[in-house]
Amino acid sequence: MPRSILLAAALGLLASPAFAQAPAPTLSADPKVRCEQLMAYWLRHGGARGEGSTGTGMALKSAAVDCEAGRYEAGIRTMEELLRRNGYTVPKS
Repeated sequence: MPRSILLAAALGLLASPAFAQAPAPTLSADPKVRCEQLMAYWLRHGGARGEGSTGTGMALKSAAVDCEAGRYEAGIRTMEELLRRNGYTVPKS
């Protein structure tokens, strides 16, 4: 395995929520806005992406589809579960 890949993997571990986690911000109580904010929070804080991310990409896509279709509660529920499953504190509304 090339050294650059090993270095990137090591840096990814150091940035994971298990090593350091800032307190979760308070997000909007409006379901549409909260849905968007949870997805942005996931992406901003380095949520697993790409191939081999153990299904997180599908959960993120599912939440995005739900939010875009106006099924905010389903999208929020999916995002909150995804955050918890990956060691993040779910931001309060």
